Amino acid sequence: MKNPGFDFTEATLDECVAAAKRYAAGGANWHNHMLKPGCLFNPRPGTYALLIENNSSGEMLACFCSAVPVEAAQHIVSLRHGADVTSAPEINDAQGSEPVILARMRELSRDGTDWHHHMMFPDCVLNPRKGEWLITLEAEGTEEILEYTAETEPFDVLRQVEALFFAQETKR
Repeated sequence: MKNPGFDFTEATLDECVAAAKRYAAGGANWHNHMLKPGCLFNPRPGTYALLIENNSSGEMLACFCSAVPVEAAQHIVSLRHGADVTSAPEINDAQGSEPVILARMRELSRDGTDWHHHMMFPDCVLNPRKGEWLITLEAEGTEEILEYTAETEPFDVLRQVEALFFAQETKR
């Protein structure tokens, strides 16, 4: 099935979770995306899309849901980035060390504005900046898109982003 910029195989939520477990256990180069209904990359607007991208094999699985599969998404993120990825201590921004994208995510969360993010690996099919690590922010109801780029995996920033994202999603 051809969609905006990438091909995928439709799968169930259980199949996506099983694939993530297989990829993690087998040492594959893989990652995931959670796309909201209005996401620029969502091949099926109006639904939530969970993507599992295996860069080792080129396989992309997509599961479409009527609501965010929070538990499955948290489990998959922890398989890819470690169990503590969603429990990050806050970065002290008093010294100006917090990236602008994190400050904006905090502001949107405080205001109750729905937002989501993308962590794009250097070889991610969605990444417009091939070769760089890229975190983007999309704020619901706006055309605002912020980017944070890094030469190496920005794990400390990602931990903050994931903690903020799942805190927002568990309140819904």
